[in-house]
Order: sequence, then structure tokens, then C-alpha cells
Amino acid sequence: MIIESNVHKERTVHWTIFGMLLNIISSTGTITMNKILFQQFNFKNLGTFLTVLHFFFSFICTLLLAHFKFFKVKILKITSVLPICFAFCGYVVFNNISLAHNSVSFYQIMKIMCTPTIILIQYFVYQSFTKFRVILSLIPICVGSIISAFTDIEINWYGSLMALLAVISNSMYTIYGNTKQKELGVNSLQLLLYQSILSGLILSPMILIFDNVEDLINFNWNIMSITYILISCLLAYFVNLSFFLVVGRTSPLTMNVLGYVKTIVVFVIAFTMFTTVVDFQNLIGIVLTLIGVGWYSYEKM
Repeated sequence: MIIESNVHKERTVHWTIFGMLLNIISSTGTITMNKILFQQFNFKNLGTFLTVLHFFFSFICTLLLAHFKFFKVKILKITSVLPICFAFCGYVVFNNISLAHNSVSFYQIMKIMCTPTIILIQYFVYQSFTKFRVILSLIPICVGSIISAFTDIEINWYGSLMALLAVISNSMYTIYGNTKQKELGVNSLQLLLYQSILSGLILSPMILIFDNVEDLINFNWNIMSITYILISCLLAYFVNLSFFLVVGRTSPLTMNVLGYVKTIVVFVIAFTMFTTVVDFQNLIGIVLTLIGVGWYSYEKM
């Protein structure tokens, strides 16, 4: 029994590491591919449409895996999955409004506030306590990220409210990714099957509000653009799958910390591929973030 338990733990660790690596690679790949779509194919005003495509593509891929017996579909009540769908859609909507009404610096810094928000929600709503040493390890991560993001701050009440709602929505989405799997007794694929199609349907009307419909109508659908869009959709599917795979086996806070690692990787890619300038402030921020990530990993071992 002890041997079987150890084997199970090893498999869980292996799957978790695999999920983390898959999430980092696919996330950075998706961001890079989207940046190419925005810059080279005039897709920058169609971000919501692209997100909807990602979710419909994820639903089709997950449905195919179910067809080929990779997992068994579990019948769930739609209402039981709606909270995580609304949380994600709220994050997308409020995030777009926040970016439109705030400076990029303030927008990035508010995203960092997801870390303390997750801790507070888990404490007050779920009575889940975070060790003090773990909280301390998060300080250099957040400070390092703020240093990297800080340039100029422009604050207005409406933009700040939208940013706050985006932080709450994103934090709840991350938490639901963990709690819903346990609450409903499902695995990552079983939950993704429902969440992807429902989120896509809920988010679809937002295309008319946040995207340039004229750009969508006049978009040049050729082999090259379709290929890049399909690659973006495939990478986004691995992002969605690895999110549920990792957060279901670890914790919402660990998933949030993984996001900082992805930010650093994206920054390195931007530096090497898109000629982003690195200054001393960015370098200090990255070093502090890496120190915090290493400390956090040590405390969670």
C-alpha cells in the first residue's frame, strides 16, 4: 500500500511538472502568436473575437478527446459550471475596459494585486490559511513585478473600478479552477468541456461591444492568416487544459505565481524577437521576481 501510494504521488508530481511546463510554453507561444496576428495581420481590434475562437476550438478539441476515449464525459448541471464561466468572462470584459481607461503601468500593477486578493478570498470565503513564510516569499515577487511594470501612473475612478473588478474576476476564476474540480468530482478535461463552450457563448455578444466589427467583416482570410489563427487556437487550448491540470493538482496561489514566471519568459521573448529595450529597472524587477519564485517553490516543497 505504501509503495502504491508513493507511485501515485510520483505520478501526480510528474503530471504537475508537465502541466506547468506546458502552461509556460503554450502561454508564451499564444502571446507571441497573438502579437504577430495583431501587428502583421491587422487583428489588434479583434481580441474578444479571438478569445471566443480559442474557447470554441478548445471545446472541439476536448470533444474529440472524449470521442476517442481519452476521458469519460460526466453529466453536470449547467448552473454548477456557470460561476467559473462568468468569472472568466468578467475578467475578459473588465480587463478590456481597464486597459482602455488606464495607463499600461497601472493596468499591469493592478494585475499583480491578484496575489493578495486570492489570499484574502481563500481566507474569508473558504477558510483556507496561507503560511506566513509563504506570504513572505510573495513579497519579492510582487515588488519585483511592480518595479518592472512601473513607468507612469495615470489613475481615474472609472478605470480603477474596472481594474478592481478585473482583479476580483481573475482571482475567482483561478480559485474556481481548483474548487470546482473537487466540488463536482471532475478532472481537468471534464471541466474544460463545459467551461469552454459556455464561456465562448457568454462572451460572443461582447464582440459587438469591444471589437471593431468592420475590421472583422473586411479581414483578409487567406491561408497564412488562417494558419496563424489556428496555431493560436491550438496553443490557447493547451493553455486552458494546462490551467485546469495544474490548478487542480496544486493551488490557486501556485497558479498565480506561475503567472509571474510566464511574464518573465514573455519579457525575454519580447526582448529577443520584438526588440524590446531592457533597462536597469526591468533587470532589477526580474531578479527580485525570480528570487521570490525560488523562495516560494522552496516553501511549498
